[in-house]
Amino acid sequence: MLQLISKFKNNAEARESKDEVLIGEMVFTMAYQGCPTIGFQAGTDLQYVKFKPVQDRLLHSLTIVLDRKTGDSALQQAVIGSKATLTFVAEVKNYIADPDDLVHMFKTDMANLFRNPWMGDIKLDHQLNSVTATKKQIIDIDKYTGANAESRELLKQLLIGTMQELREKLVPYKK
Repeated sequence: MLQLISKFKNNAEARESKDEVLIGEMVFTMAYQGCPTIGFQAGTDLQYVKFKPVQDRLLHSLTIVLDRKTGDSALQQAVIGSKATLTFVAEVKNYIADPDDLVHMFKTDMANLFRNPWMGDIKLDHQLNSVTATKKQIIDIDKYTGANAESRELLKQLLIGTMQELREKLVPYKK
């Protein structure tokens, strides 16, 4: 009986730690791409990691927030699977503000009324000295945490592809 209980507990812990494994794989992948980690924040179901694209002259930072949607029980795991929401936020910094930026900020805010990051759109937020682009995706954690070459390549394509997509939207805002 004790063996059965400990096996159940180990399975529950493995289920709950998938998001931490994925964050570790992201840190590894981004570091290999020249983007070291500059910030961490972790909660029960929310993991936040901030990266610095060192060689990128446009992007100041890329933040990824992983929000796990799977509950603790085996039933929730069976019904929902190991789903999570990834929120990507890329930031461009401009250290000198121009009065014309106020006009661009207004245009950006008006265009955001019709953008929905859940539908694959990229939402831009134009502040006085920075512009951020945000995109959200729902993923299956198991697809990216296989600890093999295939899952690492899929994760690399997801991270680098999304970073490039956000980067392209931010190019007009860099001074």
